[in-house]
Amino acid sequence: MLQDVLDAIRAGDTAAAAAALDRALEAEPGRADLLTLRASLDLGAGDIAKAQAGFDAALAEDPNQLPAYIALAYLALVRGDRPEAERHLAYARRIDDDHPRLHVLEARLAAADGRGDAAVALLSRAGQRAPNDPLVQASLGLGLLEQGHHAFAEQALRNALRLSTAAPALRGALIAALEAQQRLDEALAEADAWVAAAAGAAALWARARLRTARNDGAGALADLEALRAHAPRHEAALALEVELRARLEGPPGVMAMLQARVDADPGFAAAWRWILGLALPAQLPHIVARWREVAPEDAHALEAAAAVAEREGLEGEALALAEEALQRDPTLVEASVLRARASAFLPPETAVSRMQALHAAAPTGAQKRALEGWYGVALHRAGRPAEALDCWRRMWTSGPSHGLPLPNPVGADAARPVADGGGGLLLWGPPGSRIDRVHALLGMASSPRLLLDRWQGGRGDGFDALRVGPDDARSGSAGAWRARLEGAGVDPAKVIDALPHWDGWTHATLHGARLVVALRDPRDLLLNWLAWGSASGFAFPAPNVAAAWLERVLEQLLAAEAADPSRVLRLDADLADRDPSAYGARIAALFDLSEPPPAALVDAVGRGPNGQPSDFAAGAWRLYAEPLKGLFGPLGQLAVRLGYPAE
Repeated sequence: MLQDVLDAIRAGDTAAAAAALDRALEAEPGRADLLTLRASLDLGAGDIAKAQAGFDAALAEDPNQLPAYIALAYLALVRGDRPEAERHLAYARRIDDDHPRLHVLEARLAAADGRGDAAVALLSRAGQRAPNDPLVQASLGLGLLEQGHHAFAEQALRNALRLSTAAPALRGALIAALEAQQRLDEALAEADAWVAAAAGAAALWARARLRTARNDGAGALADLEALRAHAPRHEAALALEVELRARLEGPPGVMAMLQARVDADPGFAAAWRWILGLALPAQLPHIVARWREVAPEDAHALEAAAAVAEREGLEGEALALAEEALQRDPTLVEASVLRARASAFLPPETAVSRMQALHAAAPTGAQKRALEGWYGVALHRAGRPAEALDCWRRMWTSGPSHGLPLPNPVGADAARPVADGGGGLLLWGPPGSRIDRVHALLGMASSPRLLLDRWQGGRGDGFDALRVGPDDARSGSAGAWRARLEGAGVDPAKVIDALPHWDGWTHATLHGARLVVALRDPRDLLLNWLAWGSASGFAFPAPNVAAAWLERVLEQLLAAEAADPSRVLRLDADLADRDPSAYGARIAALFDLSEPPPAALVDAVGRGPNGQPSDFAAGAWRLYAEPLKGLFGPLGQLAVRLGYPAE
């Protein structure tokens, strides 16, 4: 009878295994190994209380049931009870201190302590001792994948899947290992097998992503439509569907799909947010009113209404709506940020007290992190730089990494230029340079020459935000740059190509183009990047890393300017504050606009939704001269070479 149980478990038929075990326990109710197996099935089914009771019963019958101790240790870890887990682990070691599944548990504890290498060593030992144990092989594969050993992870995961069909979701990890090795065709084959075995949300999502990567948009859309039945509010799937429908059907197809989604599910906030994001500003109040009409109790709809009121200058109404939204759902991030944005610009010491209270009361880590930036702004305005720096550092480090990885600034000497060097204008500004203001002004001037597609997903010609090394086959070339533009009906000689990243290699490769660069004092660039983020979406690394990165890329800019001054056109980003009219005239001259943006518009694009400044004015770095003196020394020397004052 036990063999029937084991065969059913290997085949993934848990119902048959449970029935066979129940029959066996009727015949032998005190048999500890059967009690352990039955508890394991209960655990797999998600019945934690029943599983816990089963393992306890098994140990009451036989205190040498090692699998029961290991399972109870895992349950303790899930509850966050590390001491209890260690206690069960100690009992298990007394029975067999070299058992493979014991090493798997020890590896999990090592990984939790940040000892990744030790975890992999323990998992490897377990895998060698139990090459036919699917749980051990699966754990080994997952551990190796987490540590970036993709090829070895693939091997272990394939072993686990070969040994048991009970965990088809392991194919998700196998797919991740194959994707990391750029083996997309094999990854897609695994996704096909996963969908065939268990066509759930995770399997369909994996295949939709891979089909998208293989340019099978129609197949990806079919998977996304099937996925809705399993996960109708899958936000990442919705974002991919928006991208695919925009590509295949254009804006009307996107809006039709989104409208159908909210008609079917009025409470699907992510779909409403997409509709708001794609609408014209004048349409926003009507859309939010419609959302509130069909979902009157929805906190997200109130949050959206607060944002619209703030944009319209109705700060009192915006704050009231934000407070009402937070009463219904205290975890909302945007509503709490709106409230913080208003609080940060109260009289300085009042602002600090208010932000301190809001931060202390935030119920989630994500909300606290979102408030750190505005807490720092309040402290900055109160003249408390060290505390402000602490807030901004926590903003970047107190949770999962967010933002794009910084590209490596590659020098001009790595380029292999050809006769065709592209053309037109390249537009770039380093983090903190207010480049988004230039984009906004050119967009309002309805300049058809401006291309912002690199900021909305990328063009795929090697010059997007995510870069590869110059020797990689996917690196950019002037031919690829020109082909993508001409394929889209854009004249390369007239284009204004907004780049998220520029370096010496870009300049040398596209040697037929001129660069318009938005510049500020490098010390102000660093400070504003830390406090306000970057328009390009690049994450702020450790301050010393960010400063070194700015030094490298600005050194390359100076070298490019020295080599051919006619190809580097500077835009003084701080002129917008000193003389908005002169700034507008400079924009018009650089981009050959028929008329300059008016001073009022120049001022408006430099303000946030509530009308307050969206960054720090020129020279704000001086408040931080002491706490950041180690970084400002080299940047100050660079500032002088760029034409800024030393002090």
